[in-house]
Amino acid sequence: MSKKKYPTEDFNHKERREREKAAVKSATLHASRKLAKELGWPNVSIRKIAREIQYTPPVIYQHFANKEAILMELEGQGFRKLQYALEETMEKGGDPIPRLLDLTATAWDWAFKEADLYQVMFNLDSIHATPPNRQALSESAAVVLKTLKEIHLFDSQVEEYFYTWWALLHGYISLIMSEQVQGNRNRMRQFLLDAVKRFAQSL
Repeated sequence: MSKKKYPTEDFNHKERREREKAAVKSATLHASRKLAKELGWPNVSIRKIAREIQYTPPVIYQHFANKEAILMELEGQGFRKLQYALEETMEKGGDPIPRLLDLTATAWDWAFKEADLYQVMFNLDSIHATPPNRQALSESAAVVLKTLKEIHLFDSQVEEYFYTWWALLHGYISLIMSEQVQGNRNRMRQFLLDAVKRFAQSL
């Protein structure tokens, strides 16, 4: 006589399977970042990730179609994390120009703290998984746009100023990350802040 199966058993089994899937997905993303820091993104592969988390490649393929799918997930994480960091700085308040400098410093510090994510977000280190995500860029730095609107009261040119700010920030960061510029990173950070201050004062 077969044992009767109760609905709660089905629910518990489903819940356990969901936890296992989430754990594998999380481990895959964590291992991908770990390998990127050690080897660089071009040298990260599904096979190496599988070896790192002690699963077979087919297990990873149940969650991600390919390496590019992993990068897309990490790209989204990166923009959300950057947005959170900038919003935390925004909450401190202050006059708009000093606040813009604080937001710039926050974005700079975050980029180097989470360099592997930043590389994925902006297709650096020979990564070409997805086109640059303009919407994610705008959403992650919405507080910068808001601050620029306080500095320059006319809306017609604010979008232009927003991308000028991004160009300054990303340009300096890219020069350091691509090793096109050698030298003290703190010195380059100050160069950036001085440039943003001159830019803000000219608005």
